[in-house]
Amino acid sequence: MVPLRTIAIVIALIVWPINSMAHHGVSGQFDLSQTFEASGKITRIRLVNPHAYVYFDVTDDAGVVTNMRCAMESGSSMKRSGWTEEMFEIGSEITISGSPDRNDPTTCLMSQITFANGVTADRDSTFGEDGSIIAAERQIAREDGTPNIDGNWAMANPQERSGGRPTVTQTEAGLAAVADASPDQNPRFNCLATNIAMDWVFNGMVNAIDQSDTEITITYGFMDLVRTIHLDGSEMPDDFVPSRAGYSVGEWDGDTLVVTTTGFDEGWIMAPVGGGARLVVDGEEEADRPKRPEGRGGPQAVKNSEELTVTERFTLNDDGTVLMREYAFFDPIYLEAPFVGTDEVTLTADAYEPYACEDLTNERTE
Repeated sequence: MVPLRTIAIVIALIVWPINSMAHHGVSGQFDLSQTFEASGKITRIRLVNPHAYVYFDVTDDAGVVTNMRCAMESGSSMKRSGWTEEMFEIGSEITISGSPDRNDPTTCLMSQITFANGVTADRDSTFGEDGSIIAAERQIAREDGTPNIDGNWAMANPQERSGGRPTVTQTEAGLAAVADASPDQNPRFNCLATNIAMDWVFNGMVNAIDQSDTEITITYGFMDLVRTIHLDGSEMPDDFVPSRAGYSVGEWDGDTLVVTTTGFDEGWIMAPVGGGARLVVDGEEEADRPKRPEGRGGPQAVKNSEELTVTERFTLNDDGTVLMREYAFFDPIYLEAPFVGTDEVTLTADAYEPYACEDLTNERTE
């Protein structure tokens, strides 16, 4: 149960983009840049037009009860999509997230609702006769003929990944750059992004892709890394500040999106953590790792210089539900040979959520 006094804090602090709701003038009544979230017991349901409303009681920690109401789609459209009054059993528990009313703190615009039986639906969900949600048919190609990669993507089974760290061929300069590497330099332990390849599938987080004719914006679920892939041939500006995301330019080669990214700051290809990669220097594998400072353990690490170039090739499977990627890191300063890999993510109905990193690893020693 979310206390009512907590709702104001949630509304003030969390941004919730709800592009699909900017219709019927709702942006005038509701603040779509903010989020509302609360749980309570249903007291009433009205599947009416122009907007249906669900009413529910929220009880705070002091036992004070406030009757809330949240607007949904029109009653007519909801009924056509299989929503029924029976789904909103009076007295049953619901959790709702959405946007707050600009003037009435007891009213909201529903974005997502979770019923007592565990079913979670959004405003556009369609229900079958058995009460289950019917998956919307995926549009595989856009109107311009390019593959449709818009949507949310995540690894289906991140726990099944295996194989350890790959072989990395480093230059002498690359080895020197990581000679004093230690786990406390790992960006992930400092709530920072690592690189555009590893973070895409790390921890199986949900990534969001927003696709248009001129650019593709990728928001990573891990550490909230944001990339813009320019499809209009725009060159990197002279005043571009190097970053972990870099500057990406893409083009469609048939059904394959080919992306070239430069403009990186010096960072990590493989940050120092447990385990280790095999070292290859001048084509010969060595057993010894770079010397660590006294008392330091941990694996061999690999850094990138500001001369790093990353190429990626994104392709969709036949039904548009799996996005496959091949990538290669080229760094003439730190790498003797390209660092290459592949991965794939699956289209998901799960919502993107900000990572909100708060690393408590060293909490007890601080």
